[in-house]
Amino acid sequence: MSVALNLTTFSLDQSNVTRKRTALIRRVCSSNAVSKARTDCLQASCVVTTEGIKTPANRFASAVVSLGIAATIMSGSALNASAAELEILQTPPPESGKGYIVDDGGLLSRAASGTINSKLAALEKETGFHLNVITIRKLVFEQDPFAFGDKVLETWYPTLEVGNDKGNLLLVKNSKEGAIVGGPAFLKGVGDDILDSILSKNIPYNLEDEKFGEALTSSVDRIVAALEGKEDPGPPTKFIKDKSKTYKTKEETNEKREVFSNVVIGLLVISFVVPMVQYFGYVAGDPDFDDN
Repeated sequence: MSVALNLTTFSLDQSNVTRKRTALIRRVCSSNAVSKARTDCLQASCVVTTEGIKTPANRFASAVVSLGIAATIMSGSALNASAAELEILQTPPPESGKGYIVDDGGLLSRAASGTINSKLAALEKETGFHLNVITIRKLVFEQDPFAFGDKVLETWYPTLEVGNDKGNLLLVKNSKEGAIVGGPAFLKGVGDDILDSILSKNIPYNLEDEKFGEALTSSVDRIVAALEGKEDPGPPTKFIKDKSKTYKTKEETNEKREVFSNVVIGLLVISFVVPMVQYFGYVAGDPDFDDN
């Protein structure tokens, strides 16, 4: 009897397991059906959207979106340039004797940076004047290099006492412009003539050929010489390219061709006429020629 009950209980358990498996399979199938329905719905919506783009309204919307993306990219580049300006303004002022260059534009080589740093360190040690060299790729937030240089100077040295003998030499890569700003004592020590000559010759002459390192190095040399009371090395000599033509014009070529043709024709005539004249002269001078 107990065996029969055990068999009956086992069969009931098996049937319960079968029912649970069947219910689980149904749930999976139903979930697959729902997923498939959702996929079909998404595909249908994509088709409808794609077909809808063909309408004028959707074309206009697509154009607006494209313009928005382009504006975002352009504004992103402008924000990057503004970020460079803000980064320079937030940079701590170079400490005396440790560094004098903020090369945000990446325009100076390691050798040029070392040369400039050593010269400016010696300048400050001997005279007390401090010059910073700043480079940047592009100005967007403040497009005037002199205004931006003044803003950096005021940020780093907020009082007249601190910034009286300080100066900034700024170089902008994209616009190929430069600026020299500083406190009253610094500007007086350099002198207006040297400042004007650097801004009108050293910087533009070298930047024409994108010699950024040479522009900064030669400008620093003149500023240092003026502040130390030494002889001014002078501005660079502008190299003027020879714009004279090195080729012949069409008229000159045709003219020389005609002269050459006339010479050739004259030589051919001479080569035929002279032997014939000699022959006739020989015949006319020989009395026995006709007898033979």
